[in-house]
Amino acid sequence: MIGAMWRALILAVALPALASSGPDRVVGNCHSSQVRPKAIILACADANAYLDKIHWQAFGGPAASASGEYVENTCTPNCASGHFKSYPVTFSLTEAKPCFDGHKDYRKLAMDFSAARPPQTPVHFDETLFCPIG
Repeated sequence: MIGAMWRALILAVALPALASSGPDRVVGNCHSSQVRPKAIILACADANAYLDKIHWQAFGGPAASASGEYVENTCTPNCASGHFKSYPVTFSLTEAKPCFDGHKDYRKLAMDFSAARPPQTPVHFDETLFCPIG
């Protein structure tokens, strides 16, 4: 019983220290950073583009890699009346830099589409991610 209490106390003290030096994070929803999010909003103003159904192969350290779906609003005839279409994508995240809370967030997104991709979108597509505004 006392051994279990000591282990719980050690974990209570050690885990916050580990969390503060944890892996680099990715901007997951424009307002806060998340570790291994299931979705990443790319168009923060209107959420008309995002990565979804993310399956992580690697996360933390200098790079993260994953596969999932790139989802984009067709905005036809306009964005309010458009429909969302999804495309298979693989992507990597690099260039972790400190954000406002002192943690590092991945800031460079490199996406690669298979044969299906949004109109006028190249097979390889780079995008800069910003620090969350929350």
